[in-house]
Order: sequence, then structure tokens, then C-alpha cells
Amino acid sequence: MNDTRWDKSRRYSHMGMSSNCNFTYASQYQNAYEILYNSNTPVDTIALPMLYSMRHYLELVMKFNVEYFHEFSGSRAMVGKTVHTLTKLSVAFKEHWKLVKGRFNITVDDKSLIDDFTKLIQELDKIDNFAISFRYSHDREKNKNFEWSDTIDIHALNKLFESSKILLNHSMDVFEDTTGLMHGTVTKEQLLSRISDQVE
Repeated sequence: MNDTRWDKSRRYSHMGMSSNCNFTYASQYQNAYEILYNSNTPVDTIALPMLYSMRHYLELVMKFNVEYFHEFSGSRAMVGKTVHTLTKLSVAFKEHWKLVKGRFNITVDDKSLIDDFTKLIQELDKIDNFAISFRYSHDREKNKNFEWSDTIDIHALNKLFESSKILLNHSMDVFEDTTGLMHGTVTKEQLLSRISDQVE
């Protein structure tokens, strides 16, 4: 293949411009998962990187949400923690989100989204609790991560994933739209001051 300018340009990545925060990283892992899921490649030849991409997206986007919401929620749950366990992160995310909804009178019908999100986390934690099984064949004790007969219904997981990404990608949008941050009618400092006044 000719190493033309066009070939170079489509494989030249501006990494610094596309790696500014965990939400950007999460979006890329989401995109990678969806490209693999929607491809016609035999699933058993891409299942491990596909599922790792889904799992890592979830880990990163939950960490980003926790960091974003903690000032508004008043909770320190999982803030700044270097944890990879999805269950712990999901409990923290739901805590922050519930507190923020209560403090800022956010009324949104998210029960089915939260239910699907909870199911997805439970299923993935059964399969890959410590972010190892999709990356390595054996655990730290040299035990094989998957038995010969193990199977995973990725199609069923994907249905839960579709709901979960709505919740995780757009909870900040709902918050900013409801509070006025999105429209510039209020500043972050004003919102934090309002919380401080409520506490006092």
C-alpha cells in the first residue's frame, strides 16, 4: 500500500486533544465497544476486548460522575479512590445522583434506567469483578479466569448497556439543564452557595 498523505492523516492521532478527562476516555471506550459489537467479525474472536471496553467505559464514566457530582451532593463516597470494583463505584454513583436530585428538586423518571444499570453491574461483576478476567487468561493465583464451558450472553448485556449509558452519559446534562448551569442563568459558585445556605 502506498504510504500517501491520506493514509498518514487517517492514522495520525492528536492524543493530547482527545484525552483531556475521564469522560473523554470513557467515550472512546464506549465507541470502541460499539464498533466491535456492531461488526460482522465472529464474536468469539473479539469478545474479550469488546467486553473489556464496555467494562472500562463503565468504570471511567462512573468515576467521572462521582468527581463531578460530589461537590453538589455533599457526599465523599468514592471520591479520589483508586478502585476498580464496579459494584462499589455504582453504589457511590447512585448515592451522589440521589442526593443531587433531592437537593435540587430534579424530577426525572429514571427508575428503569437505574434498574437496568444495576443489573448490568451485577452481571459484569460476576464475570469480571476486579477488572482482570477480560485482560488476562489467569488471575494472580494462577487460576484460569474462564472455564472451557463458560458462555456470556453479550446481546442481553448490550440491552442493559443501552439503558445504562443514557443514565451515565446524561445525568450531568439533566442536572445542568434543571439547575440553569447549561443555560448560564446560574454559576457553579451560586449553586454551591445555595447548598451552603441550606445546611446553615
